[in-house]
Amino acid sequence: MPGRRRAAVAICAAVLTGALSGCAGPDPSGATPVPPPPAAESLPKYYDPARLLADVDARTRSDGGAVLSVAGTLTGEAGPIPVTGDGALRIDPAGAGAAVRLLLRSGPEGTVPRSIELVRVDDRTWLRPQGAGWAEAGRAPMSPAAHADATLAANVAAGVDPLAAVARYPDAVLVADARDTDVDGIPAVHYTLVVDLVRAIATENDPARHAALAEQQQAGVTRISAEIWLDADRRPLRGRIRQQLPGSEVLDLLIRYRDWGAPVTIEPPPRS
Repeated sequence: MPGRRRAAVAICAAVLTGALSGCAGPDPSGATPVPPPPAAESLPKYYDPARLLADVDARTRSDGGAVLSVAGTLTGEAGPIPVTGDGALRIDPAGAGAAVRLLLRSGPEGTVPRSIELVRVDDRTWLRPQGAGWAEAGRAPMSPAAHADATLAANVAAGVDPLAAVARYPDAVLVADARDTDVDGIPAVHYTLVVDLVRAIATENDPARHAALAEQQQAGVTRISAEIWLDADRRPLRGRIRQQLPGSEVLDLLIRYRDWGAPVTIEPPPRS
């Protein structure tokens, strides 16, 4: 910025008047000076959570679809287990819920990971555990291993919709941090959003969700945090899921979004 450059010149001149050294000029050794790395571009930031949620929602609904990948860990008594996956997201411009298609892989280091496919459309979820056919969640029996994989996949799918978890409780959200960074060379703002758990419970009308929040509160949790990285056009580039699952396992995943505006179509799977 012009003001900053003028200040830098003034500081350099003051140093030169006091000693035989300077801020610029030839290096006595003959080496070419290496310029400092460029600072991250400063983007406009949101501190009003309602406006942040509204603008990101409008942007993603306008784009409609995106390709995504996830990578992280599921940590339980046996330690962290790697979790990876690939898929796509379709957000209904008319205001309905997001549809998700996901192939998720998980398993201890050094083993062949188990895989499970998931399709979620509106409030319905279909799962295909490895070696099995498609079945709608809650309507078909599953083995214990398949049930655990299905629970993991369903929680991941619920979290890949950008800001969906916090947008459900707009009156309980606070922008805790907003800082400049970049994602793969693209200038971005990294937001940390915090949801007050007590206020969220007070506004939750869905019995299952209310019970899940109350269970977290009883476990000593007082707030839920969410992280998202937005570019200059308010498109999500990254998101982070950190969630405690049933059985005291902790899910920690980084979601990467790309190709916003891609023609993504997600339909219920064919009957097995």
